[in-house]
Amino acid sequence: MAPSKRASFEVYFSEDGLRQVSNPVRMKILEMLQENEGLELKDIYLRFEKIGLRKSKSTLWEHLKILIDMRLVIERPHPEDKRRKLFLLDSRFVGTTESPLAKVSEQISVLVRKSIGDPLSFANGLFCAVRFGIESFTNFNLDPILREVGRTIGKEIVETITNENLDGILSDLSKFWETHKLGHLEVFSKTPITLVVTGCYECGMMPNVGKPLCAQDEGILEAIFESKFKKSCKVKEIECHGTGHPHCKFNITFPLL
Repeated sequence: MAPSKRASFEVYFSEDGLRQVSNPVRMKILEMLQENEGLELKDIYLRFEKIGLRKSKSTLWEHLKILIDMRLVIERPHPEDKRRKLFLLDSRFVGTTESPLAKVSEQISVLVRKSIGDPLSFANGLFCAVRFGIESFTNFNLDPILREVGRTIGKEIVETITNENLDGILSDLSKFWETHKLGHLEVFSKTPITLVVTGCYECGMMPNVGKPLCAQDEGILEAIFESKFKKSCKVKEIECHGTGHPHCKFNITFPLL
C-alpha cells in the first residue's frame, strides 16, 4: 500500500526494528522503491523531475545513504552491468500518521454501548473500538498492518475453499462469510471480479469518515485469490460504510485470469 498523501511521517519495519521517516525527500524515495523492484540513481532523479521536484543527483545520493544506514534500503550491483548500482527496498511499510478521525472517536462509545447484550455485536464492537480507537487517538494509519494480518488469515481460510473454478470459489466465499457472521457476500460482477458485502463485521457500525475501512478484508481476499490462481492480485475496496455507502464493495484484479 502506498503511503498516505496526508502523512507527516511514515513508519517502516527493517531487520533492526521500526524506523520513522519524516523527511519528505526520503519518504518519496521509499514510495518510489515500493512501486518498483530496484531503481538506479538516474531513475530516481528522473522520477523526481517528472513530478516537478527537482533534486540534484548528489542530493538524492545523500538521502539514499541515510536510508541505507537506517537499514531501509540496500545497494546492489545491477544484474546487467556490475558497474551500475541498483537501490532496493529492504524494509516493509507499516503505516503513516493521518489527519485525526474525529467522527471515529465519537462513535466508539456509541457502538459499544449499543452492542451490550448481544455477544456477537459486542465482540465486533470491541474489535472496532480497539482498531479505530488506535487510529483516532494516535492519528496512525493501521491499514498496512491490518492488510498483512488479513493476508495471514486468508492463507488459513483458503484451506476451506475446496472449489477450483471461479464460480465455485465465489460460492464457497459467500458461504464462509455467511457461516462466520462476517456479513452477506454477493457477486456484483465477474469482469472485473467485484464483490459486495452487506452487514460487514469490520465497518458496519462505523460512520462516514471519508475513507474505506476494510484493509483486513482486502488482505484476506488477496491471499485467497492469489493462492487459488497462483498469481499476485490486487484487492481494492471502492465503497464502504466509511465512505458513506450502505455496503462494502471490493474489486479484485490480476492479469490473465
